[in-house]
Amino acid sequence: MIDFEQEQMLENPEWCLVLRHYSQMQVQVKEQDPESDGWVIRQNEVDGVVVEHLPRIHGKLIAFDLLKFQIAGRDSGVFYKVTNAGNKMLPRLEKKLRKLLSAQNAEQVEPLEQDYAKSA
Repeated sequence: MIDFEQEQMLENPEWCLVLRHYSQMQVQVKEQDPESDGWVIRQNEVDGVVVEHLPRIHGKLIAFDLLKFQIAGRDSGVFYKVTNAGNKMLPRLEKKLRKLLSAQNAEQVEPLEQDYAKSA
């Protein structure tokens, strides 16, 4: 992965949520039907993601080769699948995001502790 792509993904946690959502949906589809090819119909709602952001996020994930799509037909719509690169990158991204969130939470706690110390 190019550093720019990783940096962009880390700066936009919603992108990681969408990628993870499709990855989880693929697993569910495969569990329900082992014969399935893993394609998931376009998701119009993802927890933690603003609905209006989804079209742009889909485009970014496709541009970064983390998500691929196919048009099944006029009536069926668009289907998505996480690429091999996306499946490899997702655990690393989630790990880095957890570290960033932990660091941010620690920074928020420290000033509070300092404020209490000053008032005592």
